[in-house]
Amino acid sequence: YQSAATNTGYQSAATNTGDRSAAYVSGAESVAASLGIEGRAKAGAGCAIVLCYRDSDDGRLIHIRASKVGENGIKPDTWYSLDQDGNLVEEG
Repeated sequence: YQSAATNTGYQSAATNTGDRSAAYVSGAESVAASLGIEGRAKAGAGCAIVLCYRDSDDGRLIHIRASKVGENGIKPDTWYSLDQDGNLVEEG
């Protein structure tokens, strides 16, 4: 829990499943996936993010969303989480 996964290699992945954990990638064509409760993800240009929203009581999967950086308003090198309505939300 509350861990971090970081990867800088090309076409790589940083994946995290612990609650309140973070995933970050910067190598081209890479994917940052944070799949636990209250996870967050950040990726560089040419990469993608994957996030889940889970019920905080039992961890039940409610929503899952993915986006390439530069699409759907997703900015490079910016932290995102997924809200209770399944929207990708920029973190301050």
